[in-house]
Amino acid sequence: MLKLDQLTKSFKEGFTLGPLNISIDSGATVALFGKNGAGKSTLFSVITGNADRTSGQAFWNGQKISPEAVELKSRMGYLPQDSDLPHWVTPEEILSWAAKLHRLGEDAVQHNIEIWDALEWKDKPLSRCSHGMQKRIGLALATMHNPDLLILDEAFNALDIYHTRTLENLIRKRGQCKLTTILSTHTPLIAANICDQAWIMEGGKLQDIPEWRGLSLEPRAQLIEEKFFAKK
Repeated sequence: MLKLDQLTKSFKEGFTLGPLNISIDSGATVALFGKNGAGKSTLFSVITGNADRTSGQAFWNGQKISPEAVELKSRMGYLPQDSDLPHWVTPEEILSWAAKLHRLGEDAVQHNIEIWDALEWKDKPLSRCSHGMQKRIGLALATMHNPDLLILDEAFNALDIYHTRTLENLIRKRGQCKLTTILSTHTPLIAANICDQAWIMEGGKLQDIPEWRGLSLEPRAQLIEEKFFAKK
């Protein structure tokens, strides 16, 4: 379970995330909607331990999340919105490095190269790879160790129709295996198709959408449209 207890993150510029009090059960697949600047990426940075909170606490399965919680963070996967991978390495090199960190064999590297359709580019520097290819390598890095908690910040951006389906299938499989996934997206139909819960973030505050759980695909997408545009 992911639990946030009076969690806040404040910046000198004036923006404050929270205070947030939420619980997300293990195995949930959660969509996070919000305008740019609402605080989604800040939230993801804090709950993955890549940034420290200002006050309050975040827990994963009862363990406190912090930048120093190295072992706990190793059981998470994170794809930032702007993933700046080193341009001088090849996909195979960076995946091999990650596999060693997670104590995985070379078969995991080759498996992910095949899943993300990177075979023809595995020996080329990432600087020569397209934005879509770099996103796929970022997804391989985030998912290759089958993390207990996976955080995806705008993961579907730059993916073509084929690799969008690959990611959708991966997220569904995680839910079936009782692994938790939280993803931000600006595409309600994608989230409606794969997420069993949904939240909206506005001005650093989170709002659950409980009615999402009982709706089918198109009504879910319409619900998000209404949440954002009903006031216009």
